[in-house]
Amino acid sequence: MRIKPSLKTMKKISAYVIGAALSVASGVPSVYAQGEADAIRYSRTELGGSARFRSMAGAFGALGGDFSAIGQNPAGLGIFRSSEVSATIDFSSISNRAAWQGSSETFNKNKLLFTGISYVGSWGKANEDVSVNFGLGAKRVLDYERSFRIAGGEQKFSVADYVAAQTPGKANPSHFNYNGLESSWLTDLGYNAGWIAQLPGGYGFESIFKYKQNGEYQIFGPSSTAFDLKETGHVWNYDFGLGINIQDTWYLGASMTYSDLQFDTNTFYQENFSFNNGAINDYLKLENTLSTSGSGLNIGIGAIYRPADAVRIGLSYYTPTWYWMKSYYRAYGSSYYSQGVDSNGQPLPENLYFMSSQTPESYNTYQMSSPGRFVASLAVVAGKIGLLSMDYELESYGQIKLKDENGTAYVDNKFISEDFGSRHTIRLGGELRPISRLSLRAGYSHTSNPIKNEKLKAFDGSAQVTVFPMGAMPHYELPGNSYTVTGGLGYRFTRNLSGDLAVIYRNEKSYYYTFGRMVSDDPNPANVLEVESPAPAKLTRSNFRLAMTMSYRF
Repeated sequence: MRIKPSLKTMKKISAYVIGAALSVASGVPSVYAQGEADAIRYSRTELGGSARFRSMAGAFGALGGDFSAIGQNPAGLGIFRSSEVSATIDFSSISNRAAWQGSSETFNKNKLLFTGISYVGSWGKANEDVSVNFGLGAKRVLDYERSFRIAGGEQKFSVADYVAAQTPGKANPSHFNYNGLESSWLTDLGYNAGWIAQLPGGYGFESIFKYKQNGEYQIFGPSSTAFDLKETGHVWNYDFGLGINIQDTWYLGASMTYSDLQFDTNTFYQENFSFNNGAINDYLKLENTLSTSGSGLNIGIGAIYRPADAVRIGLSYYTPTWYWMKSYYRAYGSSYYSQGVDSNGQPLPENLYFMSSQTPESYNTYQMSSPGRFVASLAVVAGKIGLLSMDYELESYGQIKLKDENGTAYVDNKFISEDFGSRHTIRLGGELRPISRLSLRAGYSHTSNPIKNEKLKAFDGSAQVTVFPMGAMPHYELPGNSYTVTGGLGYRFTRNLSGDLAVIYRNEKSYYYTFGRMVSDDPNPANVLEVESPAPAKLTRSNFRLAMTMSYRF
């Protein structure tokens, strides 16, 4: 399909070409090393912490009194009146449902996890007006555990068309050796694996999958497709904080958090070209492996004001988490094409039907800053009867930044700011004490989609915005809304020992593209190739957790 692309699309692709050249000049070993979808993935957050904290959906910004609240407002450490040590374990049941082209499949995974430990030390009152507490702990705040498989029928375009359109028209195939001089790794892999060929005349590229129709060879899309994904990984936060109590009216706090991130994924994509009642059975295959590790640091400050015994108001701010990241990746591509002809129009011998190529195993070291957070909170405490609390959290995803290891900004930052905006989270929590030893709790939270570009979140058809994933991976994912429903109870066995249980259900939606939209750079508008993506797979990740925390006060 040859049509005229939008000016904005061409500007975006041109900026990527310039960014690619700068990446090579600065020593980055692969073109398009990171992309906006990757930055969004590594900025995700989930509800982590003690069973008490999660049973109220984390609405603790104005409450404190639980170490896990250090992630909502470090001033909550000032609420403690004694020292405490606690530990948490979870039973997790994850269900991943993938719906694509009229069919759906569900994949389940169960596991038992150790998810946190903490210690709070109370130094008591330095004088009758001021007391100081400190705390340190570790908690598992995110799981990347996921697998799914999708399969579909005929597609208008192939990933080979996508690669052909992505490849600079004047690129020299003799340079397609994974050095990033004038093409991406995906281009190099696609050419060497036999997906694309240079057009006659030496300018531009096209899919190799041509078949005779009405006596002429024409490019076809696949007759069927299949995609498999497996992800593992986690994020652990290691927190340290100080809280001050001033006359039981003002509570001030500060925290520092070290984050440890690990993400691993394997993907497999196949297109089949089966025609003439099975007489032709050609195919294309792509496998990708990615492993990312990262270490991050952020700082939080906060305050809680108690104007009356029953009312608490909280405000806090957390800086972006500054990550130092390292990604290892490799890819393998292959094709089987039985309709090739030589320069004289004669069929190629069968031993040339199959082609394959594998990228070198490479790595990229870079920096990323995730969104900063602002939290405003309100709580009403009805003595020993119960309480209600609410948190509002604001994150600016448009401020996510990617830089190389030397601190040079990536071109992706411009597109992140154009495509993503604010993410809003509302948390509501309540606790009721029918008897002095027993507490009943419930909570709810809702998180909005941070995409602000309306075209980017048009998920019912082909992608309307070009998104560049990393390395030789054409696949990418965009976030949707999420919500969490929680409940639980707490019981104080003795003056010092207590236990808490929480039931947490989280539902999260996202949209997965096997490949995106792409436009070729042909200077002749009549010859520009604009590749439409398949509609995204609609993913629903449901996570049911049963958490238990034991706490000892002294």
